[in-house]
Amino acid sequence: MLRRIPYTLLVCLVLLASLSFVSTSWAVNPDDSLDVLLKPNNSNLAANPVVHQTKSAKRSNFGFPAPWTGNPYVQGPSTIRKVNAPPPMFFPAAAPMIGCFLPTPRVGQWQIGVQAIFANIRAQVQWPPNFANWFGGWGYQDWTDFANNLGLPAHQVIPEVSAKYQFRCNWALQYTGLGTEIKGGKWVDNWFIFGFQGGGGSPQLWSPGQQVQSRWQYSYQKVGLVYDAVKNCKASISLFGGWAHADSRIDANCFNCGNWQSTLSKSIDTAAVGLELQKCMTTAPNGGTFSCEAKAVGMFGDDAAGVDVQVGGRYSIPVNCGRWGYMKGGYRLIDLKKSQNDFAIKTALDGGFVEMGFIF
Repeated sequence: MLRRIPYTLLVCLVLLASLSFVSTSWAVNPDDSLDVLLKPNNSNLAANPVVHQTKSAKRSNFGFPAPWTGNPYVQGPSTIRKVNAPPPMFFPAAAPMIGCFLPTPRVGQWQIGVQAIFANIRAQVQWPPNFANWFGGWGYQDWTDFANNLGLPAHQVIPEVSAKYQFRCNWALQYTGLGTEIKGGKWVDNWFIFGFQGGGGSPQLWSPGQQVQSRWQYSYQKVGLVYDAVKNCKASISLFGGWAHADSRIDANCFNCGNWQSTLSKSIDTAAVGLELQKCMTTAPNGGTFSCEAKAVGMFGDDAAGVDVQVGGRYSIPVNCGRWGYMKGGYRLIDLKKSQNDFAIKTALDGGFVEMGFIF
C-alpha cells in the first residue's frame, strides 16, 4: 500500500520560499523589524542621536533608506541641542546713581522740616529813647541790655518749623516760623532806664540794689513765594519774595521796690526778599546725597531792617516712591532792628543749628 504524500504542506512551503526571494525585503518598514529599530545610524554617531523616519519613507531592497528626494515639505531629521539657562541677573537693593543727584520736591510734594538753633542772644532795647532829653545826659546806660541789665539768659535753644509746597515746576509756597519764651532775673548792679514810672510819663530809673524779674516772648515768621530760576539735577538757584513778621514782648518786675512792672510789646512787619543756593557734592551708590546750601534774606520797611542768613550742608536719603528724608546742619544769623520815636529795639540770634525733615 502506497504512503500518502502531504501535497498541501509542500505547496505552502514552495510559496513561502518563492515570496522570500521574489518580493522586497521583509523589513520594509522600521516598525516591523527589531533589527532596524535597534541598529544605530553609523553616519552620525558623534553628533546626533538616531532619528526614525516616517512610515511613508521608502527603502531599497537591501533594507537601507532611500535618498532624500529634495521635497521641501518633508521634514528632515532634526538636531536635539542642549538649551543653556540664561545667566542670573542681580538686582542690588539700591541701583547706583549716575553722577550727582540733588533731591528737591516735585510738583504736588511737601518739604517739612524742624530746626533747632543753638542761639547766642544779643538783644537791646531803648524805652523811652533819647534818655539824654530826660536826664540831661547823665552817665546812665543808653541801651538796656537783655542779659547784663534784665538778667535774661544769653544762650537758648530755639525751635523752628518750616513748610514748603511745590505747586508748579518752578514755583513753591514757603513758610517758616520760630518762637521762644525766656525768663530770667538778677540783682541790678548798674543804672539803666526801662519803662515809665507807674504807667505815667516819667521814665523808670533802675538803680543798683533792686531785684529785677524779667521775661521775653519772641516770635519770628516768614511767608512768601519761591521761584526756581535755575533748576537741574546737580544745582538750583531760587529767589524768595514775601513778608516777615516779628513780635517781641518784654516784662520787667521789681519785687523789692513796690512790685511794679514795665511791659513793652511791639511788632515788626517788613518786606522780605532772598536768594537760596543748593549744590550737589556727591551721591553714594545707595542713593544718599550730600549737598551744600546757602540762604540769605534781606528785610526792610516799617522803620525796620534785618537779615536772615544760614549756610550749611545737608545729607539726604531716599525713602521710597520719590520720597526723601534729610538731615542738615550749619550756622545761622537772624539780625533785626527797628527804631521809632517812642522806642528802639535790636535783636540778634546767631549760632549753630541742626534740622531734620522729609520730602513727600
